[in-house]
Amino acid sequence: MTTSEPLTTTDPAPGLACDVCPHPRHEHDPLGVRYCTATAASALPRGCICS
Repeated sequence: MTTSEPLTTTDPAPGLACDVCPHPRHEHDPLGVRYCTATAASALPRGCICS
């Protein structure tokens, strides 16, 4: 898979709600950021991994 933008583990918009899970984006760890970003980009119907 190729992408025009590199994946990042930093939140470009701190304080905003996540589009995938009920947690604020600034509370995501690096894995949560990648998971929720991939879930949103692929429109996948999967649950939250944040705990």
